[in-house]
Amino acid sequence: MFIRDIPNAICGTVIDVRSREEYDLSHATGSINIPWDLHLYYLNELDELPRPWLLCCEEGIRSGWVALSLKMLGYEEVYNVGRWFDVDGEKAEILAKAA
Repeated sequence: MFIRDIPNAICGTVIDVRSREEYDLSHATGSINIPWDLHLYYLNELDELPRPWLLCCEEGIRSGWVALSLKMLGYEEVYNVGRWFDVDGEKAEILAKAA
């Protein structure tokens, strides 16, 4: 899903679900790291983050799993935005159009 198609995406939280090692190598500006295989341990912390939650990873597969898992638990405003390295560019496009 494209970030531009998500209501209030700029106000949300980008969550990178790759491993800590992958995240440390490089990540989208302002994103936080919650590894996909540990996301259920972070539900209390997730509740405190601004929504919508924009989930990303390397190719969009792991973030899709996490999005589905969270939706099955009843969370709303959860989106799989695919590849982490597309996030900054898409956000910049939104901000440029808003200016």
